[in-house]
Amino acid sequence: MSVPKAPANTLRIYGFCWFRREDYDEARAAMADPEVLFDTFDEWLKAAKKIESDMAAQGHKVVRIRFDIISFMLYCATHDVPPIEQSRANWAAAELRRKVTAV
Repeated sequence: MSVPKAPANTLRIYGFCWFRREDYDEARAAMADPEVLFDTFDEWLKAAKKIESDMAAQGHKVVRIRFDIISFMLYCATHDVPPIEQSRANWAAAELRRKVTAV
């Protein structure tokens, strides 16, 4: 089954898991896939800003979703998923939807 493509002029909004410097090491250590995260916050931040820039250049909007380890781990437990990259992306998307519907 193929997924229909969105029209070229459709704005896509993405929730992006956004770490804070003071939480990064603890968050990275809690992940089942710490190797896919950058070793340092500064490396991660540089890459994250490039992703934001690239997405904006493609006409998309990125909404920074501040990472909260308790909320994320609760999400993983309630969805029976490991704390990995795909779960972080899904959590950020769910948080974005929650924030949008709360307005």
